[in-house]
Amino acid sequence: MAKLDFNFKDIVDEAQDVVIVTKASPLDEPGPEIVYVNKAFTALTGYTAKEAIGKTPRILQSDDTDNETIKDVRRALEKQTHIRTTIKNYSKNGHEYWLDMSIIPLKNSKGKVTHFAAIQRDVSDQKSLQHQLETLSKKDELTGLLNRRAFEKTINQEFLRFLRTHNKFSLLLIDIDKFKQINDQFGHAAGDQALLNLAHLFEFLFRSYDHAFRLGGDEFCIILPDSSQIKAMITAERIRHMVEKTPLSIEQNEMAMTVSIGVSEAMETDVEYQELIERADKALYQAKAKGRNRVVKFTTDLL
Repeated sequence: MAKLDFNFKDIVDEAQDVVIVTKASPLDEPGPEIVYVNKAFTALTGYTAKEAIGKTPRILQSDDTDNETIKDVRRALEKQTHIRTTIKNYSKNGHEYWLDMSIIPLKNSKGKVTHFAAIQRDVSDQKSLQHQLETLSKKDELTGLLNRRAFEKTINQEFLRFLRTHNKFSLLLIDIDKFKQINDQFGHAAGDQALLNLAHLFEFLFRSYDHAFRLGGDEFCIILPDSSQIKAMITAERIRHMVEKTPLSIEQNEMAMTVSIGVSEAMETDVEYQELIERADKALYQAKAKGRNRVVKFTTDLL
């Protein structure tokens, strides 16, 4: 084989990816001990080679670095096998960043693992984009409330918790009264403003663990954990009253806006959460049929 007239260290020093080499043992504090970092490491982390060498890669971690990922890495190091994972680290000044990281065991001439090499690529931009896309998939674009997709997931989780713990929870279905008339008479911009007004009111009326959703059109839903139907009725009346007292501003004019609300509580006889939704929907229908701008709770009379 032809002799190479260059040094591989020069390539690693100038590589765009971060390269860290540590001793294979000890794995516990103060190890694994860093023995080499390249220029990309310094550029990303803010630590100089002098500051990093002799320390452990744990200086790059924080309390919110994923514990399961740390355990996976630890198991791979103990088994002296290759691992590839994604991990959140922190620079010297506390700035967080995400890494696509591969750790490779390095053997000496006798086949013994003496060091590990971690090759890391900054994927913070990709992670940020992924987070934005995940948020968009759960949020209603206009109001910023959670959407129908998030509602299905949340109510399923809440119903399973109810079956397990028997802690009561309730559901509010809310429609803006004569919403089509607002759109037809004043245009879709006014309709959008009505939706936004209602969404903004929700921010001031709920506990931190209540969940508000826009299901589509002018249909909203509130999940109230640890709330009986009686408590849910009180919350629903607060919403109805607040909306009634908050007129919609359209072209420098004010127009009254009201809502109809159907209330239902999870029942021990429920087999699936759709039964709860159906009861709230029946109550909402009655609220509209009785003249709108009112709250109706589900009773067996509505069957």
